[in-house]
Amino acid sequence: MISEPLSRYPYVVVRIGCHYCKRRGEYRLARLAAKFGPEIELPDMLRQIAWDCEHWKRNSRWPEGCGVYYVDLEGARRPPDLPPEMLRLRVVGGGKR
Repeated sequence: MISEPLSRYPYVVVRIGCHYCKRRGEYRLARLAAKFGPEIELPDMLRQIAWDCEHWKRNSRWPEGCGVYYVDLEGARRPPDLPPEMLRLRVVGGGKR
């Protein structure tokens, strides 16, 4: 996982999920910065948010432990705060040079 401060998070909405269960959440970046401070490292903040997960501690059923992750930092997904008007914009090839 990327170890950067919360202040460098690229989107206004911070979405987290779990690779192993259906637990999901959305948080406003400004609220998280007010609660945890803008310089908290992203992995540390995940630990703070998911500490009460029943799979946090590794066991025989969940040897990997909790699978919490930042949804929008994995893969090439569209940003959660992209305005709806921009969804219709497309790149058209063959324009003038």
